[in-house]
Order: sequence, then structure tokens, then C-alpha cells
Amino acid sequence: MPTQRTIVMAGVPTSNTTLFHRTRFFVGDSNVLIDDGASSLLLVRDIEMDRARRDARADAVGCAADYAPAGGLSGDRDTALAQAAAECLRRRGVTRATTDRTLPYIFAEHMRRAGIELEYDGELGVLERRVKQADELEALERAQRMTHDAMAMACGLIARATADRDGVLRHEGEALTSERVRRTITRYLIERGFSTPHDSIVVTTPHVADCHHFGTGPLKTGVPVIVDIFPRDEASRYNGDCTRTVVHGEASDEVVAMHAAVVEAHDVGIAALRPGVTGEQVHRAVIDVLTRHGYEERRGGGFELLRDDRPFMRHGTGHGIGLDVHEPILLDYDAGAMLTNEVFTVEPGLYSATHGGVRVEDMAVVTAAPNDVRVLGKLNTGLNWQ
Repeated sequence: MPTQRTIVMAGVPTSNTTLFHRTRFFVGDSNVLIDDGASSLLLVRDIEMDRARRDARADAVGCAADYAPAGGLSGDRDTALAQAAAECLRRRGVTRATTDRTLPYIFAEHMRRAGIELEYDGELGVLERRVKQADELEALERAQRMTHDAMAMACGLIARATADRDGVLRHEGEALTSERVRRTITRYLIERGFSTPHDSIVVTTPHVADCHHFGTGPLKTGVPVIVDIFPRDEASRYNGDCTRTVVHGEASDEVVAMHAAVVEAHDVGIAALRPGVTGEQVHRAVIDVLTRHGYEERRGGGFELLRDDRPFMRHGTGHGIGLDVHEPILLDYDAGAMLTNEVFTVEPGLYSATHGGVRVEDMAVVTAAPNDVRVLGKLNTGLNWQ
């Protein structure tokens, strides 16, 4: 019979979401998980042992002092834990262990010193996160509901502002800026148990041509504003992600045409989410729609794009989402086949430094049922948010 491999995963669960996904133990100190297939051991800080025994998904819990090597443990907490993990493996007779893409080098180094060979498995921790369980889908749906609420608030704030004689939007007597709307979004979410670890995007011309610019300066009437909100639910740690485009007043004919193309591409992209279909196929379907409308896809480039008035698409169609906002796989070139119960964002966009930008983004679940796409929540996709 083949020998069962021993898996080692380590890191700080508040930032290492792969480790947190496996153990469900949320703590700000380093942990080590050792799993030989028959049982799992979680090494934690000594003061966290009782809580780990109660909450963590592990068969046993220990601390560094339980596996002190002959030379003793370092006074540095992370070094001591790495020493203990290596000693634990040595006592178990493990000479070869498998790890994932998130292992901090300090743990690899101390295992190397103990004569333990590490084997890298790039899919370890990835496949199990890609396929969402029922509780994960429920958490994502809840996060997206709150994201939609914040989006409706923010777009309504922009749409109902007052324009001064220079076209600058004003709210409660002050200029309505990208920064001010972002602060309002953050405050709205924090008051409801959500956070914005990476802030939101509220961007207009000319910075919108750099599609991940957060936005700066006053907003103006008649000019489209892209609002992209991707908050984290502090209760479940799962994320929402939604983008809409709002225009105060009347949109130009060019923006109306861009918006029609983007919404059609968005709908085609969501309809293409099926098990076995590749992320590249979804992206190509989206690009085909935009091309048919007379737009082009352009990748790369720098600040010269900020001076280009031709609308273009410059990014992939979407990405996986869960405990991280961006998770494998992408909906883009060279992306592999989708799995049942994966969750993706679909977010086509067109960008011009002069005309402005349009992006529409939703989250959807890959389902096996024919002609049944499960979009997480429904929200206005139009430009008018009055």
C-alpha cells in the first residue's frame, strides 16, 4: 500500500486564509498544522490551547513546549514554533512532508535543518477552497447582500448630489469627492460589521483608464463614476464584490453605448459559467461581445493610456472569491475548467481617459443545472440611480 503523505501548513490565520480555511481557528499568532491523513495536530501558542481545543478543526492541539528539541527553544515565538514543528516531525519519523504555496520560509528552514525534505503541492489548499460548501455559499450571499446595500447607498449619494455652475457635485455644502464617497462607504460598512481591508474604488476621468486606481478629486455631473466595493464580513471572514457605474445627470451617447456593450458582455459571461467550461472560454465570450460592439481588448501599457480616448477592455473577465477577494481561478486566458459550486465575479469593463469608464460586476455560483445561473443577489445595473 502507498504511504500516506504528511501535510504541513503554517502561518498566521488572520492573514493565511488557506490555513484558516483548513482549521477554522482565527488567531493573530502563528499556528502549524501537521496532518498525516489519520489524524491532525495543531500547534498554537500556549495561551491559545484551550480555545483551539474548543474551536479548531484538529484532532489534537499542542504548543511549542510539547516538542522542544534537545537544544531548547528560541526565545523568539515564531522561531520556537518552527523548531517545535520540525521536532514533532522528527519524533514521528517523518523524513518527507508536503506543503502548500503559503508556507513561511522560517518553517521550511527549520525542517531542512532537521533533515526533513519538503515537497511542494501547488494545488494543496486550493482545490478545497475553490469548491464552496453550503455554509460558505450562505456566507458569500450574506456578504454580497451587504455589498449591494452599500452600493445602493453610494450610487444614490452621487446621483442625488447637486451640481454647481462648474459641474462639480456637492453634498451638504461641500464638494463630493472620490475620497469622501469612499469614507462614507467605509463608515456604512463598519457600522454593520463589515470592513474594507483594501478600501473601495470610486473613480472617474481621467484616472479610470487605470482600472484599479482608487480615484481622487471632485466628481462631476454627466461624467460616469465607477464604484467598486469589496468588503469583508467580520463574522464569517467571507467577502462580497460588486461594481456599478453611476452618472449624475445625463450620460453622453458614447457612455450609453459603452454601458450597453458592458451589460450584454456581463450577461453573456454569467451565462457561460458552467462546470467543465474553462475560464478562458468565459473570457473569450465576453470579449466577443465587446468586439461586436466595436471595442477592443488591450493589455499592458502605462500612463499613455490615460491620454487615449478610445474605450477598451484591459483586464480579465473575473476571478474566484471566498475568504480572499481574489482567489484562483481567473476568468482569463490560460485558465482551467470550472467546478460545480465555485463562485466567480464577472466584471467586464470599458475605459477611456476622456469619455470615462463603465464596469458592471456581480458574483455568481457555477451550478450543474442547465439554464440555471445562480447570481448572488440582484441590483440595478443601469446608469441612473436617482
